[in-house]
Amino acid sequence: MKRDQSEHLFLMLLSLGSSALESERFLVVGPAGPVVVSPGEDTVLPCSLSPSISAVNLEIRWFREDYNDHVCLYQNHMYVPRSTDSSYNGRADLFLQKITEGNVSLNLRAVIPSDDGPYKCMVVSSPYYEEAVINVRVTALGSQPSVSLHSPGGGQTQLLCRSEGWFPAPAVIWTDRDGHDVTSLSSSTVEKDSQGLLSVSSYIPVQQESNIFSCLVRSALPKPDWGSQLHIPRDFFPGPSGWMVALCVTAAVTVAASALLVIQWRRMDREKTQWESKCKTLVLLRHLGAGGNIPTQADVTLDPGTAHIALTLSEDGKRVRLGKEQDLSDNAQRFNYWLCGVSREAFSSGRHYWEVEVNDDWSIGVSRESAERKGGFSFDPQGGYWALYSGYSGFSALTDPVTRLPLSLQPRTVGVCVDIEERKVSFYAVESRVHIFTFTDMVLNQGEKIYPVFRTRDRCKDLVLLPPVRCGD
Repeated sequence: MKRDQSEHLFLMLLSLGSSALESERFLVVGPAGPVVVSPGEDTVLPCSLSPSISAVNLEIRWFREDYNDHVCLYQNHMYVPRSTDSSYNGRADLFLQKITEGNVSLNLRAVIPSDDGPYKCMVVSSPYYEEAVINVRVTALGSQPSVSLHSPGGGQTQLLCRSEGWFPAPAVIWTDRDGHDVTSLSSSTVEKDSQGLLSVSSYIPVQQESNIFSCLVRSALPKPDWGSQLHIPRDFFPGPSGWMVALCVTAAVTVAASALLVIQWRRMDREKTQWESKCKTLVLLRHLGAGGNIPTQADVTLDPGTAHIALTLSEDGKRVRLGKEQDLSDNAQRFNYWLCGVSREAFSSGRHYWEVEVNDDWSIGVSRESAERKGGFSFDPQGGYWALYSGYSGFSALTDPVTRLPLSLQPRTVGVCVDIEERKVSFYAVESRVHIFTFTDMVLNQGEKIYPVFRTRDRCKDLVLLPPVRCGD
């Protein structure tokens, strides 16, 4: 009997130990895609624990290839300020005030080309650990290629196509007058400058019977191509004077014509997109007003006096993206933790609708007038904010707890409809006219105003506050 009791006690202890160990289990979650950044910019390598447990008692280690060569390290309840790689000293650190929330992201400042590549975010709860790999893609678009005459000697004549300031190294493509690829006839060299940026020089022999060459410098990443087309007159040989005139004139005309074509194409594409968007907006508004109360279209603009100092706003207040911190005066209405801003316009009654063209990391919704704007407050209905979020952590409604939303509902343009009397905020995907989510728990004081609120952590794309659509447009 005693033996049975002992075995039973042992199994209970084993079960409790297993449960305790299991309770410490977590996942380390990074972004779905690479972090794209240009040289000289600051960026964040997002990494978090799931569930969002505190990492205060854990080890946080950021490194590249060698586990022992850390970029950033938090160990034994202490932050190690110096990296074993001196190039990161003073540039890489953690958000120590956020690790209690499971945020173990790396803050990387003044990015340089050598920062390109994979990083490992490892979190250790001995003997258990998890890690995520975050890829940093440093990209720089170089200069318009210049073409000049080059004489290497021995009676040979070449054209030199040169472009500077690239990362990573671009490809150079040569075509002849008939559009045939003649790159195999060329030779190229790549040089690195003191900042780690790359310059490419490509040489191709000039044949008298070929009187047109095009040099295209193409990024290895999805960026615009730079190209120049060159006309070589048949009387070029042996003297270079006619060639130089033709080179200057043709290059100037080609660049100007290319710029005009690009501008025209973008204008036509923008007009087509705007027309399609208007049609969808008007249909959606009619749907929202099916009960007889069509919402008023609001022309919202961002209030620069409320925007976080790291947000860059356009002059008309219609565009915003994450930039570098600015030297702006602080005031009671300016956000100093969340990367947010609210609109100049506010609503205290009625039903109102507006649209936002989104980027890759955003939160959009409304806040009540009495909501806190200073510090790391709760960005949810309890804090006076009703918003959607889309970013590296997925797509969700910022309820408490967060409500995960299907990725299939992620919109390119968000329609927001707030009904003050009904205390509701609804969100729609404009392009598909599909309802995404509705908050029904707005708590307001009598006569309290509601402000549209906008947050973004995207450095590459703007959030765009779209103007109202009129039926006569």
